[in-house]
Amino acid sequence: MATSSATSTVLERLSDRYEILKPIGQSFGYQQLLARDMQQKRSVIIKSLAIEENTPTNDICCFEREIQLLESLKHPTIPRYIDSFTVNTTQSGQPRKGLVLVQSHPGGCTLAQQVAAQVTYREADIKAIAKQLLQGLIYLHSKGLVHRDIKPDNVAMTGSATEVGFASGLHQVSWLNLGTVQYVQAQRDDALVGTYGYMPPEQVGGQATFASDLYSLGATLVYLVTGQHLGDRPHRFDRGARGAKWASISGFRFQFSGTQTQLSSSFQQWLNWLIEPYVGDRPTSAKQALAALNHLPLSMLKRQILRPTQVKMLPVPILNGSHDRYQPFFTQIKSVKKRRSYELVVPPVGLKVSQLKKAWPPLLMGSVLFSVALHLLSLLHFSPAMLSRAGLVSGTASVAAASLALLGCWYSFIFLRNGFRLLSICLFRQIHIQLESDVLLVAYKYWLRSPNYVVNTHRSDIYSICTLPSNDLEADANGAALRILTHCNRTRSPKSCYQLTLADGALSQRDIRWLTSLLNDWRHSSGRCPAA
Repeated sequence: MATSSATSTVLERLSDRYEILKPIGQSFGYQQLLARDMQQKRSVIIKSLAIEENTPTNDICCFEREIQLLESLKHPTIPRYIDSFTVNTTQSGQPRKGLVLVQSHPGGCTLAQQVAAQVTYREADIKAIAKQLLQGLIYLHSKGLVHRDIKPDNVAMTGSATEVGFASGLHQVSWLNLGTVQYVQAQRDDALVGTYGYMPPEQVGGQATFASDLYSLGATLVYLVTGQHLGDRPHRFDRGARGAKWASISGFRFQFSGTQTQLSSSFQQWLNWLIEPYVGDRPTSAKQALAALNHLPLSMLKRQILRPTQVKMLPVPILNGSHDRYQPFFTQIKSVKKRRSYELVVPPVGLKVSQLKKAWPPLLMGSVLFSVALHLLSLLHFSPAMLSRAGLVSGTASVAAASLALLGCWYSFIFLRNGFRLLSICLFRQIHIQLESDVLLVAYKYWLRSPNYVVNTHRSDIYSICTLPSNDLEADANGAALRILTHCNRTRSPKSCYQLTLADGALSQRDIRWLTSLLNDWRHSSGRCPAA
């Protein structure tokens, strides 16, 4: 990095046109100042880099890349390119060169400065900020670019969030520094770019994704409410949430103390979605995050109406209780608390194409056999002439047709029963997982039918509860499964192994991982009632 004396020498050459006001934001390897263009009578941002013998090559590349990006990108959240040039200076008798970039500045101050001034943000203000920044991310990601350093110091906003009209869009939010922006495919594994407290786990390895920017955005929004970096907040190690690969990084989940700012349950859930430690649990794109900002999925709305949260904390827990606080965002699993047990209800998988492919062949075969059987029965007739020697042949044919018709009816019943059973599983079967103080029960339940228990075991009889990856499955090659191994299973047809796959209910891979974590927490607990 260039020294401050060399940078001051570069800025002295600009004093005839620009009036330096103050430093702004946090730069990346160079100096960033707020100035006033005395010729055009406007506020600008001047970024300067003095090139010396010890100046890192990466700093020069980042500076030149930012100049090229500002010239090519056009969006309201991106500063407008004004000018860039090279300044030749002399320091200690040695010739030096400096790079200068001039870009527009919308006015106002950074989000970090507003938080330092104890500005209070309403939920509508935070949503308005998130909406504008997400629109900027949609534009950047469409170009194949990732920001990699989203934080309050790098976001400028005109005016103050306390002024009337911010939420209605009268104030503009824009990025302040694009020096870390890079194409996804051009990243280097040995380059660590980002800021502690806003950098997701996968970015530590040098490979930021589009979802990494969403994590940084979520951490920035959390900072606006709490005034603390996400990495400085209390966290908890969730041992059963991930595999060994992620145990040391993404097992940490963050908890927040109470705050005076009242946020709705749906917005807290949305923030939780952004700051998930595992990249696969976050939104897949900025468009998806923006669409869910004001319109939660139907399953989330239903859960919010039936079981509204009473917790005034940000943003965890989503729901009441210790077991469902990490319940996934997009889940259809319902949790029911009873006096001495805790029950999870997995709804039916629904009528999907994969399920229709399984139910269609037996239904078609059963329908064909039944039609043939009816046709054979229609040919059947009896008459006194069949008792004579001349009618013996026709009588034998009628008896054979009747036998084939009955056989066809029997096999058509078997095929139709199997087909309708597969349809009933898709449409009506619910899976109930019940956790008592010392007993685990898993049952299949249909409407107006007694439950069919497939797991009935004590806590001490459970050998293992784990998640199987897709390549370890034979029955379901489309995703993961939950496997429960027991020493003793007290059911009518006891089996030592039970697998809950994605085809068994309305489940996702994230639901499977969450259920595995919850059951392992119950298994290793001290034996108290789950609902306590």
